[in-house]
Amino acid sequence: MTKKPCSSLALLLLLLLLVPRADATIGMCVPSAAAQLVAPAVLVHLLKVHSISMVRLLAPVPGILTALKGTGILAMVGVANNHIVPLSLGGQEAALRWLKMHVLAFLDPKQLRYLGVGNEVLHVADALVIPHVVPSMNNLHKALQQLGLDGAVKISSPLASNILGVSMPPSSGAFTPLSLPLVRPMLKFLQDTGSPLMVNTYPFQTFTQNPLNQALNFFLFHQNAPPVKDNGRSYTNILDATVDALVAAMEREGFSGIPVSVTGTGWPMQGNNKAATPANAAAFVQGVVQRALEGTGTPRGRSRGWRSSCPTCSTTRTTVGMRPIMRCIWASSTSMAHRPSTSPSDVR
Repeated sequence: MTKKPCSSLALLLLLLLLVPRADATIGMCVPSAAAQLVAPAVLVHLLKVHSISMVRLLAPVPGILTALKGTGILAMVGVANNHIVPLSLGGQEAALRWLKMHVLAFLDPKQLRYLGVGNEVLHVADALVIPHVVPSMNNLHKALQQLGLDGAVKISSPLASNILGVSMPPSSGAFTPLSLPLVRPMLKFLQDTGSPLMVNTYPFQTFTQNPLNQALNFFLFHQNAPPVKDNGRSYTNILDATVDALVAAMEREGFSGIPVSVTGTGWPMQGNNKAATPANAAAFVQGVVQRALEGTGTPRGRSRGWRSSCPTCSTTRTTVGMRPIMRCIWASSTSMAHRPSTSPSDVR
């Protein structure tokens, strides 16, 4: 099931009302179609009214980037999957040209915080694209170095959380064998550049499979949710558990200290499961935002004295085919992701 763009935008604006007004960094993932549904200046005004200080664009939208310029609102800009191969084969020059033409021609460089190369490439991109993801990331990094922006702008590639072949219990986290040819060189790049592993998570999908038979409250951040016990750690929500499973999976591959950024997540408002309701979707969104604002690490992070910073997007999805309707909230603070305590926070 899909929704018309106008109703998706109305839902996005409605969910803005769920975001608490606070001094913490709160952001929103803006769909590319927003530029056709509402004037960019109006969109930016709404961001300011609701104290939204970060936005994520899945691809550069000149009108929105121009409207953001000079506002102080920070941005994560995505590279569309169909641009990955040209950026890989074209080398540093192609990457520099892309940055200048599609991003820096419209946005103040000081407002650019992240570049997301592709989106869930393992599951939606042509198989021939996969080998070009990390080379394109390297070329973009070299271009940023040439511009003197490599310290401020981090590069990653949002992946779907089903790169995890084992996610429960979190300490047993492991990547699927099919994901490793991409994940291993990507983790090396992320470690070398101090960039986060970006992951879109699908808690509703996990709930429907639910191998450990966790209660619905565990997925909706309810305080009375029965915790999941794991080697002395206690998990009260699915997001903490997923992040720590990813950390365990990275450590299993020999990589530690890489931040985990949840760049997309959500809960369906309708569908063929009784748990897909507007009330549960609202509870999940509020839970994600509140969790990000708490400013504490995950159980695994706390026990190791790690500090963190996290962009967290909340996406409303249908249950039929799990196609995204919209991406609505990005809450950044010092919660869900991991980095060693001696390192500075990604989000300023």
